[in-house]
Amino acid sequence: MIHTIQADFYRLFRSKGFWITEFILFVLMLMGATIGATGHLMSVNTTPETEFPTKGWDGIQALINASSNGSNLVFLCIILACLVLGVDLIGKLYKNSLTVGVSRTEFFLAKSFVLASIAFLQLILSLVIAFIPATILNGFGTMPDGFIGNLLITISLQFLCLLAWLSIVSFILYVSHSYLAVFIGYLVSSILLSMPMLIFPNIKILPYLSLQFAYDMTANSESIFYTFIVSLAVIVIFNMSGLTVFKKKSL
Repeated sequence: MIHTIQADFYRLFRSKGFWITEFILFVLMLMGATIGATGHLMSVNTTPETEFPTKGWDGIQALINASSNGSNLVFLCIILACLVLGVDLIGKLYKNSLTVGVSRTEFFLAKSFVLASIAFLQLILSLVIAFIPATILNGFGTMPDGFIGNLLITISLQFLCLLAWLSIVSFILYVSHSYLAVFIGYLVSSILLSMPMLIFPNIKILPYLSLQFAYDMTANSESIFYTFIVSLAVIVIFNMSGLTVFKKKSL
């Protein structure tokens, strides 16, 4: 299992796709520091459009906005998930691991650990890449009350939301062995998870099915609780489903 994890990281860091993804992340965060907006790579936006910013972020704004910029991170993590998990499943390279004594459960757990590490790495990198140029260009900014605690809560829940999306994407990969199915599945899932709150607006938990968390939501303890419960439930359900599907796959 450890060798599988090491091999995945070695292959990932040597792939062009990884460095292209990191370059895109850098450009997006730099856009925030210079013009105050990053745009959306591939997402269903359920929030109303706001006025286009005319000023770049300062350091504190960069941390707040980068920690809340879930849609872009999800898309970039999906690309990396395809590089780590998709390559093995589509090319049936997992046979090499299974034939040398690695169980399917160990293989699944190894891949899940690598994907979780990638999600955490992308989240922290986005904060660092956003904060440094924003501070250099526009200053440190004013730290609001309770900033450190609220930022840590935002990062933690954003990380859980990323893991939830990756569990959905992993399940799609285990079922379909198709890159196209992954991106179509992500778009369809985004739409389906956003629809219940439009149909039943009075049910409090439904808006959190969108699996997004922003810094401003830390002001509401209910938002924190529901985001935690929903994301954890999605992680458990789709990981268990993905493992079940993988165990039944024939070599």
